Amino acid sequence: EDGESGTEEVDGVHLQRARLEQAKRKQDFRDFLDAALATENPNHLPQVLAKHMEVILSLHGEDGVEIMNEAVEEAKSKSADEFERTVQIVEMVISFAEDFVEQASGMDSQNKHLLGRIITMMTGKTAGGPIDMSDKDPNMSREDLLDELIAAEKANFTPGFLRHLDGECDRIANAPTMTPESTRMLEMIRVIQTRVLEELGKDLGEGAIVLGQLMGYEKDEEMLGVLDAGLTVRGSGFATELKALTEEALAGFKQVRGEVEPELVKR
Repeated sequence: EDGESGTEEVDGVHLQRARLEQAKRKQDFRDFLDAALATENPNHLPQVLAKHMEVILSLHGEDGVEIMNEAVEEAKSKSADEFERTVQIVEMVISFAEDFVEQASGMDSQNKHLLGRIITMMTGKTAGGPIDMSDKDPNMSREDLLDELIAAEKANFTPGFLRHLDGECDRIANAPTMTPESTRMLEMIRVIQTRVLEELGKDLGEGAIVLGQLMGYEKDEEMLGVLDAGLTVRGSGFATELKALTEEALAGFKQVRGEVEPELVKR
């Protein structure tokens, strides 16, 4: 009886937790919907979607369908315009989520392949044994070959690849147990992160191009990591130039007629 009582108690805790998570997802979606409905300029809706990406991607399965259906049903009791806009936003969410999952699947595969190539060059090994170095310059060390590979792949070091590296580090670090192999892998990926950021920071570009490149990073830590590496390579003179350009851009925002995206100003 004590065993059955304990099992029922655990089940009750899990059920309560599931209800709280569902309530949070519902409230998060309501907050997103309110923000989307308050966005007067339709051109800014994609930015609202991107800002609430985690909320949108959490609406999977029957639970997500139920949350969106409830929002549409509630909108029926309001104005015809709000109902129509709610339906449009829900349809946009569904389309956005489907496109994102499809693209993310392809990008995840590419990122895994790229990371695998770099790790293979670092270790000199594949699952089948040592890598074939017959087509490489025998006078080049593995370190030189790694530098060559990283320089050649720089165009593929996208914000998505940086997030993939972060995700792999988190996955390994949060594993229930750490083995010597997983510890070594975590160290290698962190080294790769550093090398990638250094490569990206070598030639951020000049002038206003730099600001545009930095704005391409969604996470502040990604943007600041690349910026820090770039400033380390380029020096204080470049930092002063970049600061002046940023101040000029912010001053220009004040002269723009109409609404300027607040997130852009903040970044």
